[in-house]
Amino acid sequence: MYPKKELIIVDNASCDDSVKQVEALYPEAKIIRNSVNLGYSGACNIGIDKAKGEFVAIMNPDTVVDQRWLEGLVDAAVHHPRGAFFQPKILLMDDRRILNSAGNMIHIAGFGICRGIGTLDDERFAVETQVCYTSGACTLARMEAVREIGPMDCLFFAYGEDKDWGWRGLMTGWQSMYVPSSIILHKWSPVLGHSPRKFYLLEFERILSIWKNYSKRTLLILAPLLFLVEASVLLHATFKGWLPEKIRSYSDLLKVLRVAELQRRSIQARRVINDGTVVRRFVTEIEHPYVGSMAPVLNKLVGRMFAKLKAMI
Repeated sequence: MYPKKELIIVDNASCDDSVKQVEALYPEAKIIRNSVNLGYSGACNIGIDKAKGEFVAIMNPDTVVDQRWLEGLVDAAVHHPRGAFFQPKILLMDDRRILNSAGNMIHIAGFGICRGIGTLDDERFAVETQVCYTSGACTLARMEAVREIGPMDCLFFAYGEDKDWGWRGLMTGWQSMYVPSSIILHKWSPVLGHSPRKFYLLEFERILSIWKNYSKRTLLILAPLLFLVEASVLLHATFKGWLPEKIRSYSDLLKVLRVAELQRRSIQARRVINDGTVVRRFVTEIEHPYVGSMAPVLNKLVGRMFAKLKAMI
């Protein structure tokens, strides 16, 4: 076990006896009780603000760690001084042969993509590599980078906060690293990816992240590509009976647009890496439940369009 650490647990207004259980198991833990549920990003920001170390590890409650998970992440952080975020190899708790995430990538239309999700863990995922962002299920963050990049954005109540963090890191010259020498287990199920509620949350965060993190010039250049993807998502939502959730993602974005615009201006003013460099790390292929069977055709069209547009960014 890593010898130098403090344990901070943020309780998001839970209604069970989990806090009492934690107190009994970890009497040394600093427990912060929120009076209301602030969402994942809000709770993480409170915990990060209380942390005293050079690095802080954030972790979902539905994870189990390998004995040397923290050492692997800290060692990687020492060897990558421009690394802001470090993620372990995340395997499924119900089947340790299967990957949940080997680091995450960003699709040009704003989707978050977990590398290797649902596939067997093999030699392809044994190499430490730079990715677009690290999973909120478990991330070691360098506090120096957090102070420069900023905290997680509380507009992302659930999902997307990790992608937004890593995206802003890329814009400010920081890296996100996948570290396979560190291993954790995560209780994740693909069934959860096919619910109307999650569809709404992921679509809201996807559109919000695009608006905040692309410059207006890039948005204009990518408009044909983004409209194509949006039409595909709308068509699939209609087919699945999820059109009300898709419409809600638009209406809720309008409610926070003023705040998002202020954030966008701040982000764009502080960036040191232009979109032309950032988007060359993004991907154009996707197998996503929210575009369904249209994915193969959409991948070809998006790939061709981006090949023509990226030189203009």
